[in-house]
Amino acid sequence: MRALLLDLDDTLFDRTAALARWNADRVPFPWLLEVDERGRRSRVAFCADLARRGIPVTPDEFPHQLAACVEPEAGARETIQRLARTHRVAVVTNGGPAQRTKLANAALADVVHAVFVSSEPPCHDPGRGWPPGTPCVAKPAAAMFERALRWAEVPPEDCLFVGDDPVVDLAAAAALDMTTAWRVRGSWPRELARPRYEIHAIAELEAIL
Repeated sequence: MRALLLDLDDTLFDRTAALARWNADRVPFPWLLEVDERGRRSRVAFCADLARRGIPVTPDEFPHQLAACVEPEAGARETIQRLARTHRVAVVTNGGPAQRTKLANAALADVVHAVFVSSEPPCHDPGRGWPPGTPCVAKPAAAMFERALRWAEVPPEDCLFVGDDPVVDLAAAAALDMTTAWRVRGSWPRELARPRYEIHAIAELEAIL
């Protein structure tokens, strides 16, 4: 494999730990986890629930506040640095501007070669980019993965995609014939074919690649 594509939240850093630091015992943490749904719930609905608990925060503010609570994973930076010497490495993430802050606070912004954020227009690199006006897309849309593959200049079978979400990350990547590695979080859905690899830490990627 010649390219490595990585999800961000709960793949390159522990989002639950960041949420716990943000919470700082302001509300019962089990309740917070339930209403947050690992970041999948509407931020508007999530912030409305927080407001009812006496925590005023807007949907625009919360991602940045959470990003400030992100901490690096031990060994992740060194692993990505080494892999970037021999592979094209990019982050493929859903979200807004706070995603780049998360990546920086995870100590990885300067070691990956490219970052694809769903809310941002695609790169317009001369010769291999996309025309102005190309719409933004988000995972699990195939176009999100295809943009990263086009940038990497490798066929799907020569690319490893690493993510935590079985549906949004891994089933979608596998549908394009990419090799997949699950950053284990929770349980794997019985109805989905399992990925080729499972990891519990980013440092384990060196044994795969």
